[in-house]
Amino acid sequence: MTPRDKITLAEIRPLAEEVGLPEIAATDAAPFDDLASPLAAYEERGRTGFEWANASERVDPRFWLPEAKSIVTAALPYLTEEGARQMRSHPRSGLRGQASCYVYGEDYHRVLSERLTALAKRLEKVIGRELRYRVAVDTSPLVDRRVAERSGLGWIGKNGMLFSRRYGSYVFLGSLLLDVEIEDAKHLPPDVGKHCGDCDLCMRACPTQAFVSPGELNATACLSYVTQMKGLIPRPYRKPLGRRVWGCDVCQQVCPHNRDRAPAHDPPFSPDADVAYPDLVRLLEMSNRQFLRAYGRSAMAWRGVRTLQRNALVALGNLRRPEAVPIAARYLASDRAELRASAAWALGEMGGEDALRALQAALASEQDPDVRKEIEDAIANASRRAHDGSEERDEADLGH
Repeated sequence: MTPRDKITLAEIRPLAEEVGLPEIAATDAAPFDDLASPLAAYEERGRTGFEWANASERVDPRFWLPEAKSIVTAALPYLTEEGARQMRSHPRSGLRGQASCYVYGEDYHRVLSERLTALAKRLEKVIGRELRYRVAVDTSPLVDRRVAERSGLGWIGKNGMLFSRRYGSYVFLGSLLLDVEIEDAKHLPPDVGKHCGDCDLCMRACPTQAFVSPGELNATACLSYVTQMKGLIPRPYRKPLGRRVWGCDVCQQVCPHNRDRAPAHDPPFSPDADVAYPDLVRLLEMSNRQFLRAYGRSAMAWRGVRTLQRNALVALGNLRRPEAVPIAARYLASDRAELRASAAWALGEMGGEDALRALQAALASEQDPDVRKEIEDAIANASRRAHDGSEERDEADLGH
């Protein structure tokens, strides 16, 4: 068989369906010069630290694969009918947190990477030679949403998410860089919000008002980032977090374009109720090994148990339930400053005599000045709540 130097998207599609990729498109591997200005503005606003640090390397696919001639993009839907029901059905009993629907099932990095790799292996048989290729799922320099948009895979809304015409924004994005030309690859210009019209529900509904303009986000203010950041959660974001322990879905939930989307039918993304709504007390009692055993298949496991425990303490503070005082008080003796500080804030929100006693005892032995300040503020808050009689909280504003 004589090796080929070109292929068409029509030839690739059935192979993609065989490996579980229902929506694909393609673009060339030319640099994304249109990203230079947006990336510079993003740099000025402040990166989260999760992105590729060198912006110049993000605009050229050939930095990732020097031989690249084309890019196959894939949108993998993940929100099943059962997942959508889970998202609307927060348990009212017990001390339960909340996680974004994208982590309900298996870690998408593994699922999508495996499928794109399988597609590359099938393409080798069609092309008739070993391909030079690279798979990109969230961890490459590429700006996944812009790559997908340029290929015609979908369009970007004012919330910055890529929308599949069939599945809405509840899709995982991945790219397969190839050293073979795709004849009918597209090269579409950026056009954020082209199907949004005058609607700006996503921007107005954001709990932290993180959008600076359509499609542009102050990423460090996004609750999805806040739940993954290191250290202590800044005070302005603690109450907006509500009961969230991982991620935020608000800008997707309010979008009219997501109302009539087709559901995913993919077994790896079947929802796990214990992941969707983690038991906060159980989470706070877990070792890292127990955490990985319970949540290791989920995309929220990569940060480890301590980050989730910090978030759980903030969630308990927002719930203001007196039965949570003993477990939060236990964390005042943690070896990690951010956990002691988070526990103090939570106890200040809960209030009550037991919380006050625990805070006062902790203050007597605390050496870290930042944690001492959190404890002092928590004591003042708990005392004020007791005086005002404001220890009850309506659960309607907890962000589910």
